[in-house]
Amino acid sequence: MNKPSTRIGRRLQAGFTLIELVVVIVIIGILAAVAIPSLTGVSDQAQIAKNTATLGALKSAWSSAFAVARAAPSVAAVAAQMSDPTCTVAGTVITCGTAATITTTFTAAADPILTPAGITCTTATLCN
Repeated sequence: MNKPSTRIGRRLQAGFTLIELVVVIVIIGILAAVAIPSLTGVSDQAQIAKNTATLGALKSAWSSAFAVARAAPSVAAVAAQMSDPTCTVAGTVITCGTAATITTTFTAAADPILTPAGITCTTATLCN
């Protein structure tokens, strides 16, 4: 004889419980609290690194101009050796960059003989 089934069916879980959601939100909050402070200065550090590289390129450009002229090059000759970023000259000031990027100003020493050590970055906030 068949007895009627008195089995009580379990409900299938259709989502997450409130506790599970709270735990996930807390974990995301902790990760954000750790990650955000380490990422805030990345842009400034990248700009400083770019300017340091440009300064090194200007000093290498001085060496190239010196090799071509076999004498201490002028500020214009040093800037002419630069291809990326392009640089312009006004007196003893070399400005590198384009309108689409932040331009950086470098100053060549006003000594009669320009040396690589005489080329310095003068945009203080971007060169430290």
